[in-house]
Amino acid sequence: MTARDLTPSVRTEIGSLEHALVHEPGPEFKTVVDPDAWNWDGLPRQERAAEEHAGLVEVLEDHGVTVHRLETAGEVLAESLFVRDAGFAIEGGMVIGQMVEATRQGEERWLTERVVELGIPIYHTVHGPGGFEAGNMVWIDEETVAIGRSRTTNAEGIRQVRTVLETYDIDIVEVPIFGSTESTGQTHLALVFSMVDVDQALVYPQAVPDEFVSLLHDRGIETIDVPMREQRNRATSTVVIEPGTVLLPSGNPVTAEALRNSCTEVHELPMREIAKTGGGLKGLVLPLERSPL
Repeated sequence: MTARDLTPSVRTEIGSLEHALVHEPGPEFKTVVDPDAWNWDGLPRQERAAEEHAGLVEVLEDHGVTVHRLETAGEVLAESLFVRDAGFAIEGGMVIGQMVEATRQGEERWLTERVVELGIPIYHTVHGPGGFEAGNMVWIDEETVAIGRSRTTNAEGIRQVRTVLETYDIDIVEVPIFGSTESTGQTHLALVFSMVDVDQALVYPQAVPDEFVSLLHDRGIETIDVPMREQRNRATSTVVIEPGTVLLPSGNPVTAEALRNSCTEVHELPMREIAKTGGGLKGLVLPLERSPL
């Protein structure tokens, strides 16, 4: 398949992943000299991070995913490897967010230029006082998305995104993320909630309201509680390649066992260096096309 075969369409976290966009940690990764200023857990080694990223791409391609690359990024945009945070695909086009953290502002431009090169139209760019980082958006089902409300996604950003999603009869469930008002912006909903099947989700319950978990249960979705230690190891940040096959950061035995006990095929990927940046595995993969369920 080539870019000409790409028809952007994503309304699920579960359908088979056909096309995805990624960005290998490049020279911009080495521009960070003060990890505390970026809320990083030390300075990751760029070469090791690139190896971890290459392992992810290899697994995706082995499962038939066409992987597109964001070849270049701004010279100082060291977190641009988390391409999912800057926008999302919907039927036929893209919505570009507006990054709130100063260290990430500018990622929107590089994503916009790349998807236009791929022939994907831009439906909307969050602007003005709106703040919207797409790492706060997780599909529950084909008619519903959950959007985390935090410092990185505000009411105006959600309002603008809602106007686009309403066109497709898609509902939004707003989820306040506990503690996020005091965070430096690293907290995204995708780090504490992840759909792994149509009726199963990983949740770090300390970070979301009980009402949200109850909503999932009311919809027939079983929740697997991720323990604190494994959430800090980004266990909740998973990627479904196809129904029944999940990518999980390695070093999370409790979560891996729970998934395998539910007959899920789990591919564990080392993310030790990348995890130092505060991001998760899901943020590394921007789905451009998923098969409908």
